[in-house]
Amino acid sequence: MRRSDKEITDRAVMEEILREQEVGRLATSVADVPYIVPVNFAYSAGHIVFHGARDGLKMRNIAANSLVCFEVDNYEKKEAESPCDYTYKYMSVVARGKATPVEDPTRRLALFRRLVDKYAPGKGKMITEETMAKNINIEIIDIEVDEMTGKRSPAPPKQT
Repeated sequence: MRRSDKEITDRAVMEEILREQEVGRLATSVADVPYIVPVNFAYSAGHIVFHGARDGLKMRNIAANSLVCFEVDNYEKKEAESPCDYTYKYMSVVARGKATPVEDPTRRLALFRRLVDKYAPGKGKMITEETMAKNINIEIIDIEVDEMTGKRSPAPPKQT
């Protein structure tokens, strides 16, 4: 990272950023053609989980190349008198890993409930095996995070 003073090195801080954000961006690449798409997701213990239709470009890309990149950020614009002095206060995390469709029915149900609980707190228990059986077009993807980096601005004050 060019600006090491802005680097987030504490994995716990990066994981908190991942847990708090509502939307992430999934990047795939097949035959040197990159593709990026926003997704709703849940993060826990080194795994990013999201869902989507079984038949779609992101799922076809994952089937062809399971190595993916995932990014989240939050920011606040800081305006100034001069446009050259505008800046952003932000934190971001970039994670790389392997994306795998979840086949085990019990695990699929648990992960889908986790996703539902993130966006509709307390309603995950409403998702049943019957719900999953009726929605056979839903693919659940688990990204096992191999590496993550974080960045923030402004840089934290130097410790003396």
